[in-house]
Amino acid sequence: MSAENDNMPTATDNELRVEMARRKALQAMGIPSLVSIRDVAGAKPSVRKLLPKQEPIAKQSVASADAARPNVSRPPIAPTIASTPRVDAETKSQPAARKSESVQFSMVLVAAGPFLWVEQIADGLIRQDQLALVAAMARAVSGSSVSVNHQQFDWPPAGASALNSDSDSAAQALQGLIQRLARDHEAKRVIAMGPCDYLPARIADAGVLIPSTLAMLENPQLKATAWEALKPLRTLTS
Repeated sequence: MSAENDNMPTATDNELRVEMARRKALQAMGIPSLVSIRDVAGAKPSVRKLLPKQEPIAKQSVASADAARPNVSRPPIAPTIASTPRVDAETKSQPAARKSESVQFSMVLVAAGPFLWVEQIADGLIRQDQLALVAAMARAVSGSSVSVNHQQFDWPPAGASALNSDSDSAAQALQGLIQRLARDHEAKRVIAMGPCDYLPARIADAGVLIPSTLAMLENPQLKATAWEALKPLRTLTS
């Protein structure tokens, strides 16, 4: 064994388990696990350690196998692993586990009057009577005729992998879309119609919550509840 390997520390059993868990997590994500032979110029020096020694019986088996092979002279190579602190291995594996839990939903975003109306739709279909109800509420609040522009937001987007379809990524994408639509249509307030599970908390807290359009169409009495929440917005249009 070379003098360099003589001075190289041996990895503990715990370090070996952590390293194997890290490699298994990377393999599950399709990321190749590479071990450097030498440090790249300018890079932070890696800490390399020898694998723990095998039991004597294993050494005897290896020695017997080596004895049966032709005697080929080559320099000895000691197996090494790149030692990674325990905290790094754990923090790298946790986001992967979270991001593997993909979510799926659809929302309709309607720019009507000086407001942006959003509703989560369970079946991914937008009905004309829903848009007509939004237009009627917008006219009632603004006191004049309004134009209605709607857009559907489907998550995950086509071609997205499970690693990029988690709820955090969905909230970020939805927040960016809402901010852009609100800016383009000069919306003064966001109105959430019914439960919107993935609506960013900052937008939901600043918005107005009313029953969903489907609930109001099925139960017209809920329109009175919606109107009580919408009436204060008339001061924004005067």
